[in-house]
Amino acid sequence: MADQEEVKLYGFWSSPFSRRIELALKLKGVPYVYIEEDLTNKSPSLLKYNPVHKKIPVLVHNDKPVAESLVILEYIDETWKNNPILPLDPHERATARFWASFIDNKILATVMKIALCKEEEKEAVSLEVCEQLKMLEQQLNGKDFFGGDKIGFVDIVGNIVAFWFQITQEVFGGDFFTPEKFPGLFEWIGKLQEIDLVNECTPPREKNLAYVPYEYIEEDLFNKSPSLLKYNPVHKKIPVLVHNEKPVAESQVILEYIDETWKNNPILPQDSYERAMARFWARFIDEKFLTKAWEAYTCEEKEREVVMEQVCELMKILEKELDGKDFFGGDSIGFVDIVGNVVVLWFQLTPEVVGVEGWNPKRFPGLLKWVGKLQEFDVVNESMPPIEKYVAYIRASIEAFKSAPK
Repeated sequence: MADQEEVKLYGFWSSPFSRRIELALKLKGVPYVYIEEDLTNKSPSLLKYNPVHKKIPVLVHNDKPVAESLVILEYIDETWKNNPILPLDPHERATARFWASFIDNKILATVMKIALCKEEEKEAVSLEVCEQLKMLEQQLNGKDFFGGDKIGFVDIVGNIVAFWFQITQEVFGGDFFTPEKFPGLFEWIGKLQEIDLVNECTPPREKNLAYVPYEYIEEDLFNKSPSLLKYNPVHKKIPVLVHNEKPVAESQVILEYIDETWKNNPILPQDSYERAMARFWARFIDEKFLTKAWEAYTCEEKEREVVMEQVCELMKILEKELDGKDFFGGDSIGFVDIVGNVVVLWFQLTPEVVGVEGWNPKRFPGLLKWVGKLQEFDVVNESMPPIEKYVAYIRASIEAFKSAPK
């Protein structure tokens, strides 16, 4: 191949399908540019290069796109001939394709049922997964890898079993995938984990555990969608979480539902009294601080200094609850920290919106330190709106509030 090739991969950090393409490219020694996609706001380039499915992964080689991970893997193997990942023998190639398809279309589909099925159905679905995994395990037949003595096509595709199935089990519960049940598969996993390139193409476990895939739907609050009005007929407002067609409304109610449904990385304390205290301070933020902060934005100019001082008094009360800790949740982000993210926005918005400082490091050193700790987390920053856009939205909301009939 020519030296002046351009190879780009459109992917998503947590996707086993784009990760398998990265692994194949690295095994072949192919330089490439990785482009992270926001799956809630897909780029024009992704939609251009994959107009049929509109999803990742997409490999673009010299401006020619190839979509679908199994198709991409074969394209890579046929384009860069070194370190072949498919066998040369036609029957062995067909067999490798068969088991790769079995992993994606049978095993993965059944595992996804565990996340979606009712509690009383989980045992039957888990047994179905186990039967399929037993069939896959038999194909190892004493070998280190499905590809023989080195990684091949089925191993690359099967990395979803090696890493993501254990994550799925931890998130959704169950014990369908254990070393006791599948000693051959877990020995194979151990062999995979000895390879640096495999580890490089595996997402951070803790970050992956914290990630629950979801579809985000942007609402026009001045022209609310029929779906929003259907799912929240009482308040007719966002946010609404819809899980398996069951809606949950009101942000703090949603947070508790999330914590009780996905039990990894708990955000509420286990102790009953500590849980009560977390709920108390979360309500304090929403009902006391946020109400007074909004008043500071919408009041008359002559009243603003007094109202701002009232906001600062509430911030002092809140700061005392930190009591030297990094987070309200202790040494990790918890319920109050998540609800309190509105305070971080207040710090950033106030000078822009009303032209006064909403905080002072000398007055609120504990809160300032807490804000800094929060901003060290990528997932926190990813969940913050663009400040310029948010400032414009708040200003428009203030204008609408002031011009509304009293």
